[in-house]
Amino acid sequence: MRVSRVWIAFVAMWLALLPAGVTAADPFEINAVLPMTGSSAFSGSSMSRTLSIIEKHVNATGGIGGRPVHFVISDDQSTPQLSVQIVNGLVAKHVAAFVGPAIASTCRAAMPLLDNGPVMYCLSPVLYPPTGSYGFAGGASSIDETGVLLNYLHRTRGWKRVAMITPTDATGQEADNVFNQLLARPEYRDLQVVDHEHFGLTDISVAAQIARIKQSNPEAIIAWGTGAPMANVYRALQDAGVDLPVFGSNGNQTYTAMEQWRSILPRQYYQYALKWPAYAQLSSGPVKDALRVMYTAMNADGVRPDGASVSAWDPAMILIDAFRKLGTNATAKQVRDYILNLHDFSGSSGYYDFRIGNQRGLSAKDCIVVRWDVSKDTWVPVTGVAGTGK
Repeated sequence: MRVSRVWIAFVAMWLALLPAGVTAADPFEINAVLPMTGSSAFSGSSMSRTLSIIEKHVNATGGIGGRPVHFVISDDQSTPQLSVQIVNGLVAKHVAAFVGPAIASTCRAAMPLLDNGPVMYCLSPVLYPPTGSYGFAGGASSIDETGVLLNYLHRTRGWKRVAMITPTDATGQEADNVFNQLLARPEYRDLQVVDHEHFGLTDISVAAQIARIKQSNPEAIIAWGTGAPMANVYRALQDAGVDLPVFGSNGNQTYTAMEQWRSILPRQYYQYALKWPAYAQLSSGPVKDALRVMYTAMNADGVRPDGASVSAWDPAMILIDAFRKLGTNATAKQVRDYILNLHDFSGSSGYYDFRIGNQRGLSAKDCIVVRWDVSKDTWVPVTGVAGTGK
């Protein structure tokens, strides 16, 4: 009887510590800002599905402090203006952290709103949050990721004449800046950009730009950009009879996009990726173990991991790890400081160490180059990490 009374008193004390109106069974909500509609909807739908799978996985393994987790998704329609409205609402609600936004323009628009929190875990590698800020970015940096492509293109394959076509939006502007920085390095002094074209997201045709690219006689083409507008580029390449290696960003690394563009995709189509496509080739270790967890959870839900779905996995799991360690009443500052000091964290994309100060925890060591293999209907690694070797 004495033990029972002590136990009852302990439970009563624990329940008294819960916020008013909250019980142990109430879901712990984590907000997410994703492009469920608009030009990047194919990525947003994959990311949303991943968050749903994470819910099941986390809740089957104890939830957060005994409470089930639930992701509350807001659609920013792939537009910076709506993303700002949604994030302002989250700031006003004093949430500790949220997942997203997912593309360069929406992440950049939201970043200035975070002076005092909440933690924003953007899913685009194009964001460069200030060190120590409340902003974090998914994946390796666009410099690191793009660098692996150039390493493969130039140092491994020996191609020296390259043409480029990039959009005029935030993603294209970032690409132009990144490539300019990389091409200024001494190791690329003999890599010549023979033509650089631009296109608008609302352009009906890019045939004129592709005609000029063809006339420049390149050995390979860098065709950057994300979302539906890239279909115009691939169609124009096909119509012009251009059959050259094409290098793109991983913003279109979804099975949905590959299926929709099956008839127009370049025959030799390369992208950068993090470690997830190399799961079968990885040696045993913590990263492979983390990948096994992700693959098992996704496969159980009928999902094949791709660039968009994987991009949401680690950021969400890192936030969940923070709340599991800090508790569901953690403040934005506590979550930020926890992530800033997080290291030795094995994720599906690589081995995280946020002490390096880049607000993302990953680097070129976590990047590879992949090729879309039509016969296998998936991406296959063509390099080891950093775009070299195999």
